[in-house]
Amino acid sequence: MIRHRSAALSAVAAALAVAGCTATTTASDNGSAAGSSSKKLKVGITVQTFTNPFFVAEADGAKAEVERLNGQAFVEQADQNVQKQSDQIDAFIRRRVDVIVVDAVDSNGIGPAVARAKAAGITVVAIDVGADGADATVTTDNVQAGRIACEHLGERVRSGPIAILDGTNITAVNDRIEGCLAALKAYPDIKVVARQRGLNSRDSALPIATNMLTANPGIKGFFAINDPTAAGVELAAKQKGRTDVVIASVDGARAAVESITRGGLIGCTSAQDPRGMGAKGAAIGMQLAAGKPPSQTTVLVPATLVTKDNAASYTPWG
Repeated sequence: MIRHRSAALSAVAAALAVAGCTATTTASDNGSAAGSSSKKLKVGITVQTFTNPFFVAEADGAKAEVERLNGQAFVEQADQNVQKQSDQIDAFIRRRVDVIVVDAVDSNGIGPAVARAKAAGITVVAIDVGADGADATVTTDNVQAGRIACEHLGERVRSGPIAILDGTNITAVNDRIEGCLAALKAYPDIKVVARQRGLNSRDSALPIATNMLTANPGIKGFFAINDPTAAGVELAAKQKGRTDVVIASVDGARAAVESITRGGLIGCTSAQDPRGMGAKGAAIGMQLAAGKPPSQTTVLVPATLVTKDNAASYTPWG
């Protein structure tokens, strides 16, 4: 550790030791220990955007956990711009934070900024998506999320053409696509006739899905990499008069669950826990910065499939 934060980290580490914490310490245990420290760890939090409620919930979860652990949080959003996010990390370095929690706009592109932070003695934790060089990573099991969504899609469609609304080049998106394609191998009569990357948003998905339906009017289903993308697909299908299309998605957002409940075009969504991921990432980062590494530095959180059969009992995160 560099000198300017040694006192704070020593105090937190000592508090953790007194509390009898181990590498498998829970967030609750960390809270009582870190809360007893007279020094506050400073934590910078940067997420992809605030236009998607997923990232708002994620940032809220991280900030709340930092404050619960007697830390000080600084929250930024990057407008889906990797250069802006890199600049935010540089600002955190100048602010001399102890931990950076990042939901990367670009898993590879953020690598140089992560390296600069680590060179300054700062612990870096990636949440939601991987970030090159991060000390720890907390994400949904995105391969599983894509797989269970496309298993449902396969059961609904059975045969015929489908399309995939891909997203930006981040690990979460790529893993979901991997899981989806693996699931579709069990349905040899289903053919992927269109696939294109969007910007993980409703507005970017709408024209892409419209063009797909125009070029391939027989499309029976879509896999959308997140719920905002699914919303764009649903709108495009309705505008085309295609009320028979089935959409499978990932997120578990309120709007998608409402579509499922009312019998809309979204047939399922693999639900994530953004608040929980944010909180877990913050807790692990503060534990690492205090010199108490956890038993796991790569945490995969299982997704839960929400369909019309269980939507009424599921509580959306946002």
